[in-house]
Amino acid sequence: MSKVTERRHQKIIEAANNDDWKTVSHLLNQPLDNLKRQDRKYHLLSLDATIERLGRPTNIIDMYSDYRHEPLKHLLLKEQNERICRALSTLSIDDLHIVIEIAIYNTSTLQLTKETRFKSHKTVKSHYQKALDVLKQELKDYF
Repeated sequence: MSKVTERRHQKIIEAANNDDWKTVSHLLNQPLDNLKRQDRKYHLLSLDATIERLGRPTNIIDMYSDYRHEPLKHLLLKEQNERICRALSTLSIDDLHIVIEIAIYNTSTLQLTKETRFKSHKTVKSHYQKALDVLKQELKDYF
């Protein structure tokens, strides 16, 4: 043991003999408190850290899903992806391009007039709305 650890151990024994449990608790928590202080110094955050989300305290680790150990969730996610791909395959190439560009890449309809055969941003917008309606119709039973 290091000298610091030995001195802390001696202080814990003395405090326990004097029934000073507050000091014992403080001394036992001291190594963890030191690690947390170092983490704050280097701007590190533990997954056990509690943050406020939607007006209530939440652990950061609760915000991340882990599907590796749950075969049923993995199967449902795979089925969901297959249905989405099947629904997207019903769209024409231009409509698919428009939906992907607007929904994922946030491309403007004006920019899409240059990338598609449509010459008006209003036409692109109407194709986008019609494609969304088709997707909603295809996926309404699943979602």
